[in-house]
Order: sequence, then C-alpha cells, then structure tokens
Amino acid sequence: HTHTNTQRERDSLILWPCWRTGLMKGRGTTSVFDRFLFKGKGSPAKSHHRVAETAGAGKRKRDDSLAASAATRRTTAAGCSTASGGSGGNTEEGGLLPKLGTKPLRLVLVGHNPSAHAWASGHYYSNPSNRMFPILRETGIAPSDVCAGPQDDGKLQEAAGVGFIDVGVGNPGTDSRKFSSEDLRRWSTTFYEHLKAHTAAASDSIGCTCGQCGAPRLFGFTGKRQYVELLNAGYRNKSLGMKKVTTVDLGPQQVRPMGWPFKEDTAVWVLTSTSGASALTNAQRLAPYARLSEALADIPWPLTGHH
Repeated sequence: HTHTNTQRERDSLILWPCWRTGLMKGRGTTSVFDRFLFKGKGSPAKSHHRVAETAGAGKRKRDDSLAASAATRRTTAAGCSTASGGSGGNTEEGGLLPKLGTKPLRLVLVGHNPSAHAWASGHYYSNPSNRMFPILRETGIAPSDVCAGPQDDGKLQEAAGVGFIDVGVGNPGTDSRKFSSEDLRRWSTTFYEHLKAHTAAASDSIGCTCGQCGAPRLFGFTGKRQYVELLNAGYRNKSLGMKKVTTVDLGPQQVRPMGWPFKEDTAVWVLTSTSGASALTNAQRLAPYARLSEALADIPWPLTGHH
C-alpha cells in the first residue's frame, strides 16, 4: 500500500518511543525519554519487549532447526555418507565434510570448526604446523603405513576405525575466538544430526536392528572449548539452577551435554589442541593422546557387534 504523508507521520510517532527503548534493536533498556515521560514509573514498552522476546526465542528455535536440517542435507548430499566420509574439497571454493564412513568406529576425533587451510585442502588438521597426524602415528592410534599425513584422513575409517568431524561442520575460520557461544549452540544441532546419521548407517552395516550398535565407542574432543560450549548449550535456562561451565579437565569425562545422542557406554575424552599455535610443549600435547591410545587398545578392531 502507498502511505500518505499523514500516515508516515503517524507511524513515526508510534515507532519513535519504541526505538528509544531499544525495542527495534532488541534491547530491554529504558531510555532517558521513557524516564522523563513516565516519571520513573517504568515504560509499558518493557512488557511488550518481554512478549516480543518470548516470541523471538520460539522463532529462533524453529529457524535453528530448519537451518540444521538444511545443512545436514547439503553435506550428506555432497558425500558425507560415502565410505570415505566425503572427499572434503567438494566445491571450487573448498569445503570439508565429516569423514565417518558407514561402519562402526572405535574413535571419532571432534574439532572446533574447519580452519581456512583445512577448508581449502579438504582434509582435517592439514595445516603444516598442526601436530595431529604425527601424534596419531607416534601413539599408535593409527598405523604409520596408512597415516602419512592429512591426505589419509579418508582412509583411517577402514584402516583404524578413526573418524573426523567438527562441531562447526561447514563453518570455516582459522581464529576460533571469532565464533561466539551462540554460534556453537546453533552448530550443535547439525553436529548431532551428522553423528546420528552415521550411527544409523553403521548399525545397518552390521545387521543391527536397534539402531544403536553402530555408535562410536569413543569420542575425543581435540580441545576444551568445543566440549565446554556443548555442555553450556543445553543449560541456557537460568531457572534450572545450572551454573555455566568454564573449563573441563583433560581425559575421560563424566558429564554429558544435554541432548547428547549416545548412551553412557560411549566414552568421551577431552584432549589437547594439536594446533601449532597452542602454547604447549610437544610432551604436554602428546600426553593425553598416549593415554587415549591405551584405552583404545582394549577396543577390538574391526568392530562387528554390540557394545
């Protein structure tokens, strides 16, 4: 419809107080204008803000769910359900898909999000300064003859039962600090969908009818932050009395994130970052992986049956 000047003036008079209270910018603060107009009694706009905030939260939840489903469909269609877990560089601009294969895995290594180098190369932990693949060889987590470097990340599912994925699937960026807690909360839905899709495919591959026998035996988060953020993602409602997690110890974890799609017999470990930029000595970086290798030695390979 075409607005007359009179209509525009009336609209501006209606919207201006709302803008002053920050409603159009998503804030709940009361402006100097409101304090003057309502003489310290508070602005009725606050109640409108609470209603708008509640409606907005519902819309964000629906949008996150739709975005997660779309992202999962895109990466699955691009090849994450193939035997090698996808080739990675699926477009001219780059790309990095989960490399989980279609069979049960002993270990899934979980990164934060793809670095710019990994995104361009199509391989996990591909930056020359990253220590991941030397550590996998040195600790015996992966056999040296099929683990020469990141170019072999698509072979290790069959050769050693080791898969790769990031919490931030499809979201490249080298400086992880630029991604907020809200970003990781949003990513978690897509991350879980990929893991559930792999578990279903792996269960089918061994004739499992319950859909759970193909779950990975162990997850190793290659850095503390991504696991901390998953723990915090489910505890956003302060009324539940949950305190925000600020850090976790290295090694096996007893607490699982809300919405974690696996049973308790799927172990979760937090490991050191293998990035060359992390302020760790090689010995400090290697130690948690050496302990992890000992735990993996008790898991037979290849996997063929129930947990």
